[in-house]
Amino acid sequence: MIKFMLLLVALSPVVFLIGLVKPGWILFWQKTPDRLWASSVGIIMFMATFTAYSELRVRHKAEIAGVANPGRGSADKQNQMDIGRMR
Repeated sequence: MIKFMLLLVALSPVVFLIGLVKPGWILFWQKTPDRLWASSVGIIMFMATFTAYSELRVRHKAEIAGVANPGRGSADKQNQMDIGRMR
């Protein structure tokens, strides 16, 4: 999945440039394709795939520590309301 996202990150500037030069190639389903919409597809594609790539690649702090919340226990115990503790 990471390699696929990296491929899409590399492909999105190509889509952007093709959208600027020949918008009909990117927006082939439209009768009158516009350069603004065609280049927007490339920009949005770049932002979405780069965000997905970085989310897949970076390890989060909780994953590095090995627990969800080290001071409070598991996530299931956090959701249980302890009435006796409030007194």
